[in-house]
Amino acid sequence: MGETIEFVDTTVRDGNQSLWDATGLNTAKILSFAPSLDRAGFKAIDLIVGVHMAVILRYHKENPWQRARLICQAMPRTSLRYGGTFRRFSAFKLMPDSVNQLQMRLAADCGLRGVWIVDGSFDMKHFYKAARWAKEAGFEEVVAELAYTISPVHTDEFYAEKARELAKCPDYDTLCLKDQGGLLTPDRVRTLAPTVLQNAGGKPVELHAHCNTGLGTVNLLEGVQQGIRTVWTAIPPLAYGTSHSSVFNVIKNLHYMGYSTNLDEKELEAVSESLKAIAQRDGRPEGVIPEYDYFYYQHQVPGGMMSTLRRQLAEVGMEDRMDEVLKEVVRVRVEFGYPIMVTPFSQFVGTQAALNVITGERYKVIPDGVIQYAAGWFGPSPAPIDQNVLDKIASSPKGKEIFDKELAQLSIKELREQMGIGPHVSDEEFLLRYAFPEKEVDEMLAAGPIKTAYP
Repeated sequence: MGETIEFVDTTVRDGNQSLWDATGLNTAKILSFAPSLDRAGFKAIDLIVGVHMAVILRYHKENPWQRARLICQAMPRTSLRYGGTFRRFSAFKLMPDSVNQLQMRLAADCGLRGVWIVDGSFDMKHFYKAARWAKEAGFEEVVAELAYTISPVHTDEFYAEKARELAKCPDYDTLCLKDQGGLLTPDRVRTLAPTVLQNAGGKPVELHAHCNTGLGTVNLLEGVQQGIRTVWTAIPPLAYGTSHSSVFNVIKNLHYMGYSTNLDEKELEAVSESLKAIAQRDGRPEGVIPEYDYFYYQHQVPGGMMSTLRRQLAEVGMEDRMDEVLKEVVRVRVEFGYPIMVTPFSQFVGTQAALNVITGERYKVIPDGVIQYAAGWFGPSPAPIDQNVLDKIASSPKGKEIFDKELAQLSIKELREQMGIGPHVSDEEFLLRYAFPEKEVDEMLAAGPIKTAYP
């Protein structure tokens, strides 16, 4: 066999989020198959992000920090990863640097050994700052994610420049080409993967590719042929659909192509059987390869945001206008300067498009997040925002307020004083109370210790 290809598993994080709306796996369920997952031989396991923190607390009534600790203890062989934009914690609102530094430290203290950082605006100042926080927190591997999209701005030359800038940062150990929307094609991989590799300064490059258009597996295999040596996959039934490629299928194809892997397929089968039993018991769907949809390359709405749009329309009895909203998404994204459809920008574009259709008047209602984006709070837009749209946003009642101020960079001590939270409250509890409604945190604490036994 030829070179060995490494794998990052994303079953319990991205698979659960993409196919089971992040609610399908509580701590006990994960612990039930954790030993097999740990022995399987992955380079790393993508475990948790801020969105999961919200679901863990609200839906499962579990302490997300304690969950992370328990799972890290159950999987000591494998590097478990934390991830995010590190401009915010769990909601879509910006948070002070002190809060983002704190979440880094707390995640590392729980035993998470790797962290990935994504910034859809490719604001290098923020990328560098977040990487420094990660190293100071004690993370062993810091991964810079280059979020992929299709636009006149996001060319191979664009990604070459960004890869070079990220590779220069001494705090990044690895780069990752992140196709969070499943938009890559084999033809684009043939040019883009070598471009990123050539400009990565010798640092390893991973490939993260969703299956939204049914091409995820082909794209991974093409990436390997172009020189990628680490790929992200998921374990069925949490593979395919809007999730990642099946690890079993990728292993089989790599072997036929002459590559080797270090994964233990018996352990992977054990995890898969456990997940299938959970799916059957809870009535959860199994991922299937989706039909090809050319329109998807135009609207680029990620799977999670698609379900949010349907819910928003259902709440006002307008489910039949989904196609109209998606066409409006295309128009709004162009007007916003082609933001990458990754959190939080996909939420900004999608919600604004839905509001434009629901109200019957474009930009009659403008969410605060959209105003903050237009004001540059989330970094520069890839291309200039349409001037007429920018004028509407800036002249709106909230726009006049937001455009004239900046996010207050308060310290943790100042935030504690502002909230009336004394030093007797741990940093973990403080951060949860800062990010979530007090009632939800109280209900989580009242639920008691996390249950760890799953029959």
